[in-house]
Amino acid sequence: MLLRTLAQNPGETIGYAELISSAWPGIHVDEANLRVQMSALRRLLDAGSSGPSHISNTPGRGYALTCPPVPNPENQLGAGLNAMGLISPLSSMIGRGEDVAIALDRLQRHRCLSIVGPGGIGKTRLAVELCWCLADDDQFRICFVDLAPLASADLVPAAIAATFGGTGDPHNAPEQLILAAVRATPTLLVLDNCEHVLDVTAALAGRLLLQAPDLRILVTSREPFLIDGEAVLRLGGLELPPEGTMPPSLVEALNYPGIELLVERAMAAQSVSFSDQDVPALVQIARRLDGIPLAIELAAGRIEAIGVEALAHALEGQISLLDGGKRTALPRHRTLAATLEWSFNLLSEDERNLLVMLSVFQGEFQLEAAGQVSKSEFESLLRLVASLVTKSFVIVSRSGQSVRYRLLETTRAFCASRLADRADAPEIQHRHAAHLVTELAQAIRIGGTNAEGRGDHNAELRRIAADIRAAIAWGLREGGDARLAVQLIVESGPMWLRLSMLKDYALVIERAIDIFSNHPDLDETDLVWLAPSLHKAWYNSLGLSPKVQPMLIKAIDVAHRTENRSCHLDCLWAMFGTRLTQARYGDALIYAREFQQVAEASGDTAQIAMAHRIVALSMWRDGNLVDAARHGRAALRSNAQMTAHVQLDLMYKQGVTSRANMSNLLWLTGQADAALDLAHEAVTVGLSGDLLGLAYGLGMMIIPLTFWVGDIEQAESLSALLMKISAENDYSYWGRWGRTYQSAVHRLKHGVAAPDDAIIAYADELDGLHRHILATILPGLPMAWITQMDGEEKRHHPHWSTAELQRIAAMQLLSGGDAEGARAQLEFAFETARSQGAMAWELRIATNLAELDLHSGYQTLARDRLSESLRRMTQGTKTQDVRQARRLLSAIK
Repeated sequence: MLLRTLAQNPGETIGYAELISSAWPGIHVDEANLRVQMSALRRLLDAGSSGPSHISNTPGRGYALTCPPVPNPENQLGAGLNAMGLISPLSSMIGRGEDVAIALDRLQRHRCLSIVGPGGIGKTRLAVELCWCLADDDQFRICFVDLAPLASADLVPAAIAATFGGTGDPHNAPEQLILAAVRATPTLLVLDNCEHVLDVTAALAGRLLLQAPDLRILVTSREPFLIDGEAVLRLGGLELPPEGTMPPSLVEALNYPGIELLVERAMAAQSVSFSDQDVPALVQIARRLDGIPLAIELAAGRIEAIGVEALAHALEGQISLLDGGKRTALPRHRTLAATLEWSFNLLSEDERNLLVMLSVFQGEFQLEAAGQVSKSEFESLLRLVASLVTKSFVIVSRSGQSVRYRLLETTRAFCASRLADRADAPEIQHRHAAHLVTELAQAIRIGGTNAEGRGDHNAELRRIAADIRAAIAWGLREGGDARLAVQLIVESGPMWLRLSMLKDYALVIERAIDIFSNHPDLDETDLVWLAPSLHKAWYNSLGLSPKVQPMLIKAIDVAHRTENRSCHLDCLWAMFGTRLTQARYGDALIYAREFQQVAEASGDTAQIAMAHRIVALSMWRDGNLVDAARHGRAALRSNAQMTAHVQLDLMYKQGVTSRANMSNLLWLTGQADAALDLAHEAVTVGLSGDLLGLAYGLGMMIIPLTFWVGDIEQAESLSALLMKISAENDYSYWGRWGRTYQSAVHRLKHGVAAPDDAIIAYADELDGLHRHILATILPGLPMAWITQMDGEEKRHHPHWSTAELQRIAAMQLLSGGDAEGARAQLEFAFETARSQGAMAWELRIATNLAELDLHSGYQTLARDRLSESLRRMTQGTKTQDVRQARRLLSAIK
C-alpha cells in the first residue's frame, strides 16, 4: 500500500501522515515504524542498482518515488563495498520501530552498541535492519560478520579480516589487517552472535575502538561486552495486550506487534484467515511464547495443520511442539529447542544446574525463594543469578524496593524438561511446594481479613497462583507429597476467592478428593479438611453438590472424634448452609445449634458471633421469629473480628450477613423502615470489602426485601448489581439468583415472562429456599412447583413463608371461583401469621380477608380486622402493603 501511494504520485513528496493513513487506516503507527518499512522498500527497489535510491526522503516532510538517472559506469569502481557481508532479509520486520529509532540514536552517541537478549528475540534481525537503514548513508561503510559458525574463539580475528578481504590466515596478523581497513575508511563493524566467543571478541573490539577513532561497532549477543564506551540495548518480547485485558476485535489486536507477527506469518505461509473469534487464542499463544519473534514464527507455521484454538491449547502443555522451522534458517533456529540448546550449552555447569532448578517456578520469584529451592549459599546464588541475568536467561523486574526474577516461558519449559530427567527432581519440587506454604501465608496476610478491595495486595496472590497450581498438581501425582498438597489446597482457599477463581478451586479439590480417597499415605484426618473447602468453593460458584453432603457428614464425625474444633466448625457451617438452601429449615437449625455449642466451648468471640447469626437465620426461616430476633440482635451487637483461621476467608463476613439477616426479620415483624435502613447498610459494607458476603446477602435477603416492600426499581437495580458482582468474581451460583430476579422484575412490569425467562430456564435446578422466596415475590407460580423441593422433610409446623404461601393458595382458589375455600384458607393463614408474629404477612392476609368480607357485606368485620392489623404496623407507611391496606380501609369507612 505504501508503494501504491507513492506510485500514484511519482516525484511528489507524500507526507508522513498520509503514508501512515494509507498503509494503516484507523491504526496509530509512529514514524519510526514508517521509516523501517520505507527502508525495506528501498532495499527491494534498489536491489542490483548502485545509483541513487528509487525512494527519496525529505526530512520533516515525507517520501517520494523518483526515477534516478542512468548511472555512469566510470563511477561504479568499488560498488558493493559499502555493505560487506550484509544479508538481505526475506521478510518485513514487525514491531521494532521504536527499537530501531533508539538504536540509531545510540549509535550516533556511542561508538559501541550491544543488542542483547535471549535466543530468538530478534537481535540479528534488528542489527540487519539497522544496517539497511544506514546503507545509503555515506557517513561510513558497513562490515557485517557472523561469528556463529566459529568453533573456536581464536578464529575471530581471521573471520573479521576475511570479511574485509584479508587472507583469513590466523597467523597472518589479521588484527593488523582489520586495523588498516577501519583506519582507512569510517566503518560500522557488526559482530553478530558473539556469546560463544565473547571474551576474545570483547577484548578485540576494545583494542580496535582505541586505535581506530572512526570505527563504530554494533554487537549482538546474549550478554554485553562490558567494555568502555559501550551502550546496551536489551531487547524484550514484542508488545502484547496487557495481562488481564483482551482486545475486542482482530483489528484492535493487530495493534500489538506480537499478534501482528503471528497473524502476518501464518497468513503469508498458509491458506488461513482469522476473525474476531480467534483473538483470545492468538493472544494466548503470543503470551505463552513471551512475544519472542522466533517462537511466534514457529508457532505460525503450525496453525494451518492444527488450527489456532488447538495450538493455543497444545502450547499450554508443550513448547516442544514448535519445531520444523524454515529450511533457510540456521540449524539452531529451525526449532526452538535447538536455539535454547545452543545457548544453554554456553553456560557453566553451576549456571546450568541453577537454571534447571529455577524452572520449577511458574512465574516471578525472589532471591530468597530461589535459595530455598536450590539450597545455595547466598553469595554463590547472588553471583549465579546476576550472571544469568546478564546472559539474558533470567529476566529481572523491579518495583520500588522489591526485586523479582523470572524465566521466559520458553526457557522455563526447556529447563523443566531437563529437571524432569533428574533424580533429585522430587526433592526440588518438594522444597518449592514447602516454600509456597510460607509465601502463601505471607501473601494472604498482606491483604488483611477482607476478601476484596485490596488493590495491589492481590498482585502478590496473582504472582504465586500459577506456582500454587503447579505444586498442588505435583503433590497429586505419583511420587508427590500428598499431605503437602492437602495443606496447600486448604490454605490457598482465600487466594482462589480473592482472584475470583472459585470454580477452578472447586475442580482442583474435587480432583484431589478423587485421587486421595484411596491414597496409601493419607487417612481420614488428612482428608477431613477438603470437604468444607469443596463445599464453599462449589456452593458459591456452582451451587449445592449432592456428592459433597455425605462427605461433610462424615467429616463432622471425624472432626468431632479427633477434637479438630476448627474443622468441626467449618463442616457444621457448611451443613447448616446446605440444609437452609434446601429449605430443610429444622435440620439447618440443628446444625446451627451444634455450631453454637462448639463455638462457645472454643471461647472464640468471632465464632460465637457467627453462631448467633446462623442460629437467628435458622430460627426465623423455621418460623420462630421471637427467639430469632434475640440472636439476631446479639450478632449485630458483636464487633468481633474474624480469627486468623484461613478458612473463614471463604465464609460470609458478619458485617454484611448479620445486617441482611436482621433486615428480613425486622420486615417480617412489622419494622419495615428499620429493615430498609439495615439493608442499605449491608450493601454499603459489602461494597467496601466483602463482595462474596454481599452476593449472598443480596440473593437471599436484600433483593427479596425490595420486592416485598414494592420497590421494583430498586429490585431491578440491585439485581443488576448482583449480576455484575457474580460475573466479575466467578460467583456463578449467585448469578443464577440474579437472573431469576431480573426475570421476576420483567414479569411484574410487563405481566408476562420474557423469552429468556430464567425462572423457566432454571425451573428444575432451583433449590427449595430459592423457590420459597420466588413464590413470595410472584404469586402466580404453581404451588406444586413451589413445594416440590420440600421433599422428605414433611413439616409439622409452619416456616417463615408458610402464611404467605397459604395466602397465595387461597387467592388461587378465589380466582377459580371457590370463595368459601379461599376464606377458610385465609383464616388459617391469618392464624399462622399471628402466632408467629409475622405482621407483614398478617397485614397482607388481613387485606385479602377484608376484601372478601366487604364483598360479602361484612363491612364491620372487614374494618375491625384490617384496622387492628394496621395499628400493629408502626413502620413502613410508604410500602405497597401498608398503602394498599389504608386505601381499602378508607374505602370501608
